[in-house]
Amino acid sequence: MLDPAHVEWCRSMFNLLADGGVWGVPRSGVVWRKEGKTLVLDALMPWMEEMEGFITPAELHEQQESEIDAVTRHFAAAGITVVAPPR
Repeated sequence: MLDPAHVEWCRSMFNLLADGGVWGVPRSGVVWRKEGKTLVLDALMPWMEEMEGFITPAELHEQQESEIDAVTRHFAAAGITVVAPPR
């Protein structure tokens, strides 16, 4: 069950974005772009050597996949089409 307040937050966040605007999720390095009435996965922050000892490449990948899944489910529940091509 999705939290209705979070679904509404997603709708509001989407409405704040200008067409072509980007929204990045700092905790995971996932970047989204608004294209009309669609939210499109734009970029994933790559693992860097400076992250050694904090997060492994596999952990970062898992975190990003989890983020993409959560964003997709919540924004879809808000009536927003989400496009996240296979990675």
